[in-house]
Amino acid sequence: MHSDRWIPRWHGIQARFLPVLATFVIVSMAALGITLYFNQRHITLNRFEQDTQNLRQVLQDKGNAYSTFLARIAPQGILAHDYLLLEGYTEELSADADVVYAVILNRGHRPITHFLKRSDAPDGVVNRAGVKPEQFMESLAQARADTSLLIVRRDIDYNGTILGSVEVGLSREKIASTLAELKVSLEQELRRIAMLTGGEILIALVILILMSEMAFHRLVMRPIRALGTDMARVQAGNLGARTRVDREDEIGWLARGFNKMAADLQDHVHKIEEQRLAYKDMHDYLANILDNSADMIATTALDGSIVEFNAAAERILGYRRDEVVNRASSSLYCDPQERDRLYDSAQNGQVVQNAEIRLRCKNGEMIDAELTLSPLRDNAGNLIGTVCIGRDITRAKAMRRDLIQAEKMASVGQVSAWIAHQIRNSLGRILMVASAMQPGRDGTEEQQQTCRNLKSSIAGMDNIVSDLLDYSRTLSLHPTPADLNSVLDDLLASHADGGLNGHHRIERVFGPDLPLVRIDVFKMEQALGNVLKNAMQAMPGEGTLRVETRRGPGARQVTVMVQDSGPGIPPENLQKVFRPFFTTKPGGTGLGLAIASRIVEAHGGRVAVESAEGRGAAFIFILPEVPPR
Repeated sequence: MHSDRWIPRWHGIQARFLPVLATFVIVSMAALGITLYFNQRHITLNRFEQDTQNLRQVLQDKGNAYSTFLARIAPQGILAHDYLLLEGYTEELSADADVVYAVILNRGHRPITHFLKRSDAPDGVVNRAGVKPEQFMESLAQARADTSLLIVRRDIDYNGTILGSVEVGLSREKIASTLAELKVSLEQELRRIAMLTGGEILIALVILILMSEMAFHRLVMRPIRALGTDMARVQAGNLGARTRVDREDEIGWLARGFNKMAADLQDHVHKIEEQRLAYKDMHDYLANILDNSADMIATTALDGSIVEFNAAAERILGYRRDEVVNRASSSLYCDPQERDRLYDSAQNGQVVQNAEIRLRCKNGEMIDAELTLSPLRDNAGNLIGTVCIGRDITRAKAMRRDLIQAEKMASVGQVSAWIAHQIRNSLGRILMVASAMQPGRDGTEEQQQTCRNLKSSIAGMDNIVSDLLDYSRTLSLHPTPADLNSVLDDLLASHADGGLNGHHRIERVFGPDLPLVRIDVFKMEQALGNVLKNAMQAMPGEGTLRVETRRGPGARQVTVMVQDSGPGIPPENLQKVFRPFFTTKPGGTGLGLAIASRIVEAHGGRVAVESAEGRGAAFIFILPEVPPR
């Protein structure tokens, strides 16, 4: 409950808060002072380390420069035996107080010229005369053993030939003395900064505690406590609660802001509740539409992944929603290229209506579907995916196809049966007459040949009638899983035994990992036999017949290719070879390839032909695999 009763300064929360505040401020200031001190110390040490590195680098650079200079100039004196020149260059280095010695050595590591500062000589004085030649190597060894020296060595390279080496020794004593002076200076500066920082922090600490105690009660405690009481009422669910505004300072501004926030919150909560109820109703309504629709409804994102998948799609395709969401939609299509074409059109803003395509169910079966695809956009009109509505037309399509085929075959069958009956009656009478007219042994060879030709023509006409009847009959299949390689092997063997291949060479290129196909073996042998027969007849002399099996070209498909080395098919006839009664062979019926195409299509596959004149023809059977159990 809010109360206007005056609370003494040293009672209540203020009396407890002030020591805590003072402790917090003291600890904070102490921590700040320590942090500043160690930070400054770290900066100072880093600066000292950087200065040390710089001095050492300067000495190293000087040694590198001197050794490089002597190594570049030494070949002139060595090759010309001008040792005075080399002595002059080495003595020039003695002017530098940091250089203790410099020596030019030949390939045998013997000195050519040198100088060495003695430790008992004044600074900058070169005492060459004091070091005898026979004592120089000993003195040089002593100098090298001095760990306070920086020694730089470099080979004398003249056009790839090593003529000797250069060695320069520099003293680090100057660096050490400079660093010692620098360290003392930095320590003095660090102590001065620590004292100044500590004094400033102490004064600020006292002032801050006093000001905080004076202003806390009057400016903070009472208005904050009142505001907190009203906030508790709003938090408890009383969204109509408001606080009293009787000040124009920051506390008054905070109180007015609280009142406005409470009013906005009250309105916002009401709107959210209304929107929640409306969204729930709309969501339930759309969910009912999706789940109660008899058609498959699915949505995809821009990358082709499935986002929504309704109950009808689950029932028709056999997938659960959680199995396909976020999965690529191309896995549901038998022909991914056709799927890409449809989705490209939809994502380009076009509506694709009544597109017939084949889909793959979870159990591996394939169905015919009629799809309508539309672009899916957000409220701003940006494309976010695709909506796909489809229905299963497998049964309707099969019934329509069977009906059309039945009507066509019924008409053709009636006509064919009547024609076959009439022709066969006539052929039977002609055959009887021909048999009666067959001359005896006393007949001439011409008479015998005439009778044979007559019987052969009658047999040919009978074959035509048989092919016509085969094409006109309704095709019924009895499919079983079969190995195409074995079927083709047996079929080629039977052709070889029948003598149809003559002088032809048969190449078998069978895929070793070919899966099983579900076919009517007898009908498929008939279709393949017709193609093999045509290929043999296209090569009247010698030739090569190539029979190849392989996976593909699409997923879960198998290909059989029969290729001959004959003259090929003219381009204008490529689209006609599967038409009934089209033939370019004398005495041909034009039904062999038409029957083969009809049998393969009845198995759910297709037949294609490829040819180039003068380079043979290839007939390609594409059949579906046996779906996995």
